[in-house]
Amino acid sequence: MEKPQEWKYLLKADLTDKLLEELAHLERYYLLREIMERLEDDDEVRSLRIALVDEILGKQMEDGSWNGQPYDYANGTTHQLMKLVELGLSPDDPPIKKGTDYLFLHQMEDGSFSQGEIRCVCGTDIDPVARNFPPINSNPIITNAALMALARTGHGDDPRVAKGYEWLCSWQEEDGSWSSPRARLCRDKGEGYPYTYCGIHSTCNALLGLSATEKTRNSEVTRRGAEFILNWYGYKRVLDVQPPYDDKSTPFNGAWFDPRCATPANQPPPPDIVIEAASTYHVLSTLATLGYGLENEKIKDGVQRLIEWQSPNGLWMVDHPFLNHHHFTLHVLLAIKSLYQPLLVFSLHGH
Repeated sequence: MEKPQEWKYLLKADLTDKLLEELAHLERYYLLREIMERLEDDDEVRSLRIALVDEILGKQMEDGSWNGQPYDYANGTTHQLMKLVELGLSPDDPPIKKGTDYLFLHQMEDGSFSQGEIRCVCGTDIDPVARNFPPINSNPIITNAALMALARTGHGDDPRVAKGYEWLCSWQEEDGSWSSPRARLCRDKGEGYPYTYCGIHSTCNALLGLSATEKTRNSEVTRRGAEFILNWYGYKRVLDVQPPYDDKSTPFNGAWFDPRCATPANQPPPPDIVIEAASTYHVLSTLATLGYGLENEKIKDGVQRLIEWQSPNGLWMVDHPFLNHHHFTLHVLLAIKSLYQPLLVFSLHGH
């Protein structure tokens, strides 16, 4: 492990003022605590934390949920619980307990988590096979988010969580990657894999869930998943969205590259630099949570690749479809820092 402050010397410019002008809410909290390393008793940190907690708790419903469902990316119960933990609430606080009780009510007998019938979204407008998929009750994304939230709120040793992890691990493929019910259905019908349901993106997501407990983080399943990710360094994962979904993987002079990391649903992939930058910071952040570091040459080269894209003004001017330049820059900084020293409050929430 490198010396704690050494990561800041990699940067081409001091961009703190630019980020302070643009970032608000939880992103500003991450900036203050992680990048600027202000203490908990700093006046702005304390007042912002109180405001953020009040805002999140004000949206909790009577049944303990947020938005009336376990998973709704940033708005659902799983992600709100993880945010509250980052903001200092403990598993014994009543709002956390209500939220976790709500999640457990949505666990299926096989260990997975459900929120009623769901249909395929990604690819339905352009993929005739996905358009005909039957509805399912649970999938790795929902289950993974629920397990992360429960493990981070003190339930990592709960037998119900252990059963959920067993279900999640059952979707690991022979090569170490994660697929989904959709991908396996395509394979079983002889129609291949749609890129929206497998590869670097889905595997990173599963690994983030597995990183939440010591037992799963140190498991053989996790090691195989990390090796799959590392083996994709320097290859473009180009998957045709038309049947038969041929997996065309070609070497290229870059780091990690998976279109799913930066491609909106039902849209063509963005420019290659966007895909590579998004894939690379996502991979580095994930591997850091598993304890991988700069002693790995591919990880070290990935960091250098990210630094190459930093503009002279300090920002990463990558036109990410979901993040503006300031938000993308913050995520890259957090990814780099996590490889040099432990993060204070921020944690990846997954898909």
